[in-house]
Amino acid sequence: MKRGKKVLSICGILSLVGNAVWIVTANSTLFLKLRIDRLLENGLRRIAVEDGNFVYCRTKGDDFRLPLPSEATPLDQQISSGGFDIVEGTVRLRLDDDGGTSASDYEEWLRDRLQTGGWVTAAKQPDTPSIPISFSYFGDR
Repeated sequence: MKRGKKVLSICGILSLVGNAVWIVTANSTLFLKLRIDRLLENGLRRIAVEDGNFVYCRTKGDDFRLPLPSEATPLDQQISSGGFDIVEGTVRLRLDDDGGTSASDYEEWLRDRLQTGGWVTAAKQPDTPSIPISFSYFGDR
């Protein structure tokens, strides 16, 4: 009889621990702003173009979306460095409006659209039809 009570006690404790772990994992993004589900994901610090409207960077700790104007076509994008929730990189844009939008116009357009923690510089280079964009994001801001 004592052995049965011990087994039930151990099962009860394991059940409580399992439930606690599940609650912390499921609610970590709500309360702790952590992405526990990504800790085991391989190949993170990824960059992609999302719907032609955003450059999307995914890290283990956070996501960063760099909005693009509708007349822009991303030619290439790359991540140069980063960490758990930090990403730095570049994207080269071709503007499809016959040169009417400048690098400073793009920075101005981004002013109210850029995610908190993000930083962007755009600089038109002479004799090139594209605008190189440098971006940086720190997820704890």
